[in-house]
Amino acid sequence: MKPVLIAIAMLACAVQPALAQTNNPPAQRSDAPDPVIQYSDQDAAMNAAIADARRTLPQFLAEFDRAPASQRSAFSVKVGLPAEGGGAEHIWVSDLRREGGQLVGALANEPQMLPGMRRGSRVVIDEALISDWSINAREGLYGAYTTRVMLPQLDADTAAQLREMLSPAPTPAWWTS
Repeated sequence: MKPVLIAIAMLACAVQPALAQTNNPPAQRSDAPDPVIQYSDQDAAMNAAIADARRTLPQFLAEFDRAPASQRSAFSVKVGLPAEGGGAEHIWVSDLRREGGQLVGALANEPQMLPGMRRGSRVVIDEALISDWSINAREGLYGAYTTRVMLPQLDADTAAQLREMLSPAPTPAWWTS
């Protein structure tokens, strides 16, 4: 059973450009370490969330590719990168762009088990390793399937703040299933 690490404060980091535009307090963009919850790779709820995110990933990528460059800061993906000692660290990647057809971005969190990498490190994304995605929209944060699963494990205040950020449904109403 390999450990899976998942950053909690990733939403604040993943949507940092949007948070900056909406004048959220600087405390949400601090350099404090991101809280992490460890999940077994056998966790049924987390695996279902990842499967749902992966099922809708083609729609997310199509939406990203259609978006003008000025709106792409609203898009983030969570990638399960191979971690030191085995398993994977699932970490948010923001500042997404295409370079030579490949999806590229910057780590949105401070990694815990990825030696030589830090928040802001450039990452070429293997789309097969994407475990979640998010789009920051007027209605709230779409996607964030894994975050929705983590809510019961969080303290009440953090969970309430995240619920306020999340859209009512993980996918936009205009997407077809």
